[in-house]
Amino acid sequence: MSWVYEAQLYDSKSVAAYVAMCVRDDRLLRGDGPVKVQVFRTRRGNYGVRYRAQPPLSREVT
Repeated sequence: MSWVYEAQLYDSKSVAAYVAMCVRDDRLLRGDGPVKVQVFRTRRGNYGVRYRAQPPLSREVT
């Protein structure tokens, strides 16, 4: 699985965290399953958001 990067970079970490929360909630509401969302920092000091789908948890029934 590869990361999907949001196209925009943000000056503050709090704005990037809000966008990450919106991405996570949007994917959950659409029924896409669990998603891993991260806020990352670039070398220039800006912040971005990336996400990828998590594989479903396998549960063994015995």
